Amino acid sequence: MNASLLRQARDTLPKRLNAGILMGDGGFCILGWMLLTAGYHPITMYSNTIGVVDPATGGPAIDVVSRVYDVDRAAVVELARLNDSTPRASRRDVLRGAIDALLEGEGA
Repeated sequence: MNASLLRQARDTLPKRLNAGILMGDGGFCILGWMLLTAGYHPITMYSNTIGVVDPATGGPAIDVVSRVYDVDRAAVVELARLNDSTPRASRRDVLRGAIDALLEGEGA
């Protein structure tokens, strides 16, 4: 696990996270934020709901996040599920808690 990068993503979560889109007009979902934090350029994610458009390191967003953060794919799926199923007002706090659980070895 790339704990340093995971902590950076957790500590810089925006106040508002979108549901179901990597990067849209209203901001990022958790996967989009994690990819931006990892150094991906926003153009590789803009208005894309499922993938990262990058010839060398792109692919399905879940797989790219899993690979870059060295986190189990199932944990990334759970982060995305939490992002999309949590009401907007509490989304940031719920996801911060899920990332803390990952860092503590408890899963998402």
